[in-house]
Amino acid sequence: MIYGRKQANLSTLRITGRGVCSRPADRAELHLIVRRVEKTCAAASEAAQGAVKTLCARLRERGFDESGLRTTAFDISPEYEQMTENGLHRRVQTGYACRISLRFALPFTPEALSLAVDALAEGTEELSISFSVADAEAVRREVVRSAWEDALSQAALFAEASGRRVGAVREVSLSVGGARAMNFGGAAALAVRAAKFDLTPDDVRAEGTVTAEFELE
Repeated sequence: MIYGRKQANLSTLRITGRGVCSRPADRAELHLIVRRVEKTCAAASEAAQGAVKTLCARLRERGFDESGLRTTAFDISPEYEQMTENGLHRRVQTGYACRISLRFALPFTPEALSLAVDALAEGTEELSISFSVADAEAVRREVVRSAWEDALSQAALFAEASGRRVGAVREVSLSVGGARAMNFGGAAALAVRAAKFDLTPDDVRAEGTVTAEFELE
């Protein structure tokens, strides 16, 4: 994208360069939810935390470090059920639900992911899988470098076409998006455990822009 403007005797050129970086995914994250319903808050909390301890034991059995299983949210709320009595509908509290959200990250290989899903899917209400790259900063730098080169190339082309030369840079701003490949949620993620198939993610792709204002000589 190119904008030109003239202020007094100074001509400037504003260019937006676009950059892309694509790399194979080397990191997987499993996001899961454990939910248990009991008559009291204490019993629901104890049951949910017991389920998490079981997940930790299953990870240990498969050679993983259980400390990698991190809690991201903890919630206890009343549990209700719709009842009908004498033709009237009403909500009746039946107990309390404890919901614990968890995250487990690991270097991605199909074998390691299959083992992790096998360990964590049992007793889990929800499970999703996302892929990314471990060195996100390297991806960001590559996007910025690519976008800057595109901006310089566009500026040089425009200046040459107008019989001018690219001068000093007056202003630069950038915007870079996150780098993730894809997500598998719900039944799709649980199917990894059920079918024991290799899951090969698409390459991680990140995009960004660099907007620069150049002087024209």
